[in-house]
Amino acid sequence: MSKRSSRTRAPAAAPAGGRRPKQARPQGPRRPRWIRRAALGLALVAAVAVVVAVTATHSTSAPGAAGQTAPSATFTTTSGQTETVSALRGQPTLLWLVTTWCSSCQAGTTAMAQQIPTFAAHHVRVVELEVANDFGQAGPPITEFGQQLAGSSYQNPDWVWGMASPKLTQTYDPNGYLDIYYLLDRQGRVAYVNSSPGATMGQLLAEVARVGSPA
Repeated sequence: MSKRSSRTRAPAAAPAGGRRPKQARPQGPRRPRWIRRAALGLALVAAVAVVVAVTATHSTSAPGAAGQTAPSATFTTTSGQTETVSALRGQPTLLWLVTTWCSSCQAGTTAMAQQIPTFAAHHVRVVELEVANDFGQAGPPITEFGQQLAGSSYQNPDWVWGMASPKLTQTYDPNGYLDIYYLLDRQGRVAYVNSSPGATMGQLLAEVARVGSPA
């Protein structure tokens, strides 16, 4: 998982001469600068995520070992409703905390847009939350983040968007990872923990099929 301290990494240096040469762009709307800038480090972040991602059974910082009930805390949806983690019980849920300026979060959101029908087929909802105050960095609002990266899937009823409260952020991300997710079963128990779904989607889908299968 990418730790919060990685946000201080300096951007890649420009070529000699100070300015990058202009390149022809395909026709169509220009992506916001925060997407284009983050894409520069996307491949590296995805590769590192595979190495450093952890599961609940190997992580001492998870809110509970696999099989334990996930702690409750509040979050606010983009429609302005206050919800709790405990209220998610009854349906398997991927509780996913992101920072909107992190490239692995952006890659994961794009990957999720392709796989959300698979999650829905297994009756697993996705709740994607911006960590409290975006860890103090200047990222886009979660609404803009979702609309740009998820496209038409942003409106999918099985994909909930919102902002984590400080308590939820501290409870589920005490080490300040930029991108961490928890798969909860129908009883609200932690089934699986990992990071960067853009790099770990294969493992995640296997767990989704297991947790979402009929009892």
